[in-house]
Amino acid sequence: MKDVYMLPLGELGANCYIIPAADNKAVVIDPASATEVMIFLQSNGLTLGSIVLTHGHFDHFAGVAALKEQTGAEVLAPALDAEMLSSAAKSWADFMPRTEFRPVVPDRTFSDGEEFTASGVEFKVMAAPGHTAGSCLLFCRTLGNVIFSGDVLFRGATGRTDGYSGSRTQMKQTLHDINLIEGDYTIYCGHDEPTTLSNEKKYNPYIGAY
Repeated sequence: MKDVYMLPLGELGANCYIIPAADNKAVVIDPASATEVMIFLQSNGLTLGSIVLTHGHFDHFAGVAALKEQTGAEVLAPALDAEMLSSAAKSWADFMPRTEFRPVVPDRTFSDGEEFTASGVEFKVMAAPGHTAGSCLLFCRTLGNVIFSGDVLFRGATGRTDGYSGSRTQMKQTLHDINLIEGDYTIYCGHDEPTTLSNEKKYNPYIGAY
């Protein structure tokens, strides 16, 4: 099997990522829907071990409550966005009017600089506030030079800052910090196609400003 599978899900086409792990378990990042995730897992002989969230917007966690209910999977989320997971207003649930809002309480939270393991998959957290206070880059050490960026960074663009706990000032600092990251990484974004850090440093006008 591949190392990472991408499923654009939900009303806003948020990218859900599935990482096959040891013992036929899988880590699912940002599931906007439970149905498609369960179909994928069952079709590939996988069981859901852990759910990891990059930030607290509903288009990235709409499927979590149902997945937790069906599988008992552990839910991990950024500490600074934990409150958003139980608030329709704070999590922008109104952008998905056809999807029932179901609150989520994470089993574990993580913060800047922390390293954690989810179903055997190792991550390191880099705080990247601006889109939300708890937005982060998740460096996946198990996969090598891979970053899951949520809505912090897209191909040629960056996340908006006008929602709950968003900050243009913090986003500017985040983009500056991203520009200082050494080496190259494959970046799996919260929307649209994957990119690389070198590509974004060269062509992304928002990073180019810093």
